[in-house]
Amino acid sequence: MRRESLEFLKELLTTPSPSGHESAGQRIWCDYARAFADEVRTDAYGNAVAVLNPRGDHKLMLDAHADEIGLMVKHVDEKGYIYVQQIGGVDPALIRGKRVNIHTAKGVVRGVIGAPAIHLQERDKEKKPPKLHESFIDIGAADGKAAKRKVSVGDPATFVDDFEQLDDNVAVARGFDDRAGAWATIEAVRIAAAAAKKPSCAIYACSTVQEEVGLIGATMTVFNVKPDAAIAIDVTHATDTPGIDAKQHGEVKMGKGPTISIGRENHPLVVERLRKLARRKRIPLQFEAFSTSGGTDAMAIYRAQGGVPSALVSIPNRYMHTTVEMLDLRDLQRAAELLAAFACDIKKGERFAVKV
Repeated sequence: MRRESLEFLKELLTTPSPSGHESAGQRIWCDYARAFADEVRTDAYGNAVAVLNPRGDHKLMLDAHADEIGLMVKHVDEKGYIYVQQIGGVDPALIRGKRVNIHTAKGVVRGVIGAPAIHLQERDKEKKPPKLHESFIDIGAADGKAAKRKVSVGDPATFVDDFEQLDDNVAVARGFDDRAGAWATIEAVRIAAAAAKKPSCAIYACSTVQEEVGLIGATMTVFNVKPDAAIAIDVTHATDTPGIDAKQHGEVKMGKGPTISIGRENHPLVVERLRKLARRKRIPLQFEAFSTSGGTDAMAIYRAQGGVPSALVSIPNRYMHTTVEMLDLRDLQRAAELLAAFACDIKKGERFAVKV
């Protein structure tokens, strides 16, 4: 990965971007895009779109979501302890003992999610995972009035954990899901813009909001873009760690290349083109069946405007929806290269349609 691209990834990942509060991260994405995109624009809710070759005959949408999971202040009690609700799929069992940043109108307020010392716990009592409303944030306030002078109901909070490389290839961060994908969409545009064979299609790279709370931004953006085809890029579960049964969840390995999903929203002709391009470009690929336990932005896109030929390209990610998500940067780079290759391979006037 080139140095400038890595620095952009780090900045994107360390900028707070909880669902519904993505604007700071979106500004960074747009600033990066302006160096090579022909157009960069945003809509009323902050979805960002960067366009290369807007006069191209075929509209290709490359989509990833900009938001991360987090917390939101729900109640401040009389003692000054702060209770929260989740923004997206936060696991209550994993948050105790974590530092958080509460993003207020006056700036960031640092707090910790309290955890009772092991010495004070009843050792003969069966331990149960805490429910979210049983956890609280402590900002060191003397009482409720002092706490309310600093924070308000509705303030979002993010975990403090930031980007870190464990070696040249493996990195950990909170929120690789899916700012890694947002990086790949615009990096694909940069690669395509510099390619010897210029794309004949119009590429619409999209960094969309509020995926973690219902695929919201992609639903808005596909309506505005009206693409002829789309590829969503997200993270997928790397199943190569202890305790995960490949017979139940499939086999996906970190470092062995991005994955392509098969079935449901994944158009067979788009999938086959991606397969061929990966072989031609010598990009390692992995394959997985469509998810029966969740959905990505591809779900919102392919059902729009009577059906948009779509596919899902995913980056293997260990420990998803924790603060220590882990991926191999080579998988991320390969994903961007595959997207760029797909965009440059589309012929003028080409459409993806199943013949019956």
